[in-house]
Amino acid sequence: MENGCFTALITPFTDTGELNQSGLNQLIEFQIQNHITGVLVTGTTGESPTLKWEEHNHVIDLAAKQAKGRCRIIAGTGSNNTDEAVTAGGHAAGQGVDALLMVDPYYNGPSSLEIRREYYEAVATKYPDMEIIPYIIPG
Repeated sequence: MENGCFTALITPFTDTGELNQSGLNQLIEFQIQNHITGVLVTGTTGESPTLKWEEHNHVIDLAAKQAKGRCRIIAGTGSNNTDEAVTAGGHAAGQGVDALLMVDPYYNGPSSLEIRREYYEAVATKYPDMEIIPYIIPG
């Protein structure tokens, strides 16, 4: 990943709790117009723990489409479930994102070696051309 400034975006919602697509579009456009290096969507700042996977993927789809060729995009794809993280990584990679941000499994608390071997390695093996950014939340 190149040097520069990357903004971790919130995921905006409507008053009824639905994804505010217009608001997301405006957030991304503001960053691009102000020469950001890249944006991060569906990280913890972007409400990833509270999004349904369908919503999670939809945010990535919209952001990747809008930002493609205009700024770099990082998609948060981590999970407490390795299979979900592999699936989410595949979806994001298929949308053409530049990197995957993978939050460590924060609930089940495996050791660092177990996380590398059974979590990051599983995604890296499946998507060898994708950059993976570990997101470590200390206990």
